Amino acid sequence: MAQDIAPGDTVKITVKHRPTSDAARKTLVRVLSKDPAVVRENDRLRRVRAANERTKQRGGRQWHVRVPKQHPVAGERGDAGTVHATSDVVRDLHSVRRFVDVVKA
Repeated sequence: MAQDIAPGDTVKITVKHRPTSDAARKTLVRVLSKDPAVVRENDRLRRVRAANERTKQRGGRQWHVRVPKQHPVAGERGDAGTVHATSDVVRDLHSVRRFVDVVKA
């Protein structure tokens, strides 16, 4: 699995079990967020949030009402993505190896 993955490879990651700790879930979200489709979706959502930012006066000053960030990846069972394996990705995949299936793409 992660032993076969070297930096520079492209890997497909699939979450097979729900992570038992919040730290493992955050690690999975961080790794899966590097998928090009998720990067495009985050960029689209950023543009939508910027377009819907409202400004109102509050206490005599301008107050920017910002829309909260939506997360397209939750790190739940069934989430999948294809990422470029860098050294930090390989290290992160090794730490969450119990919860994911990793194959070369």
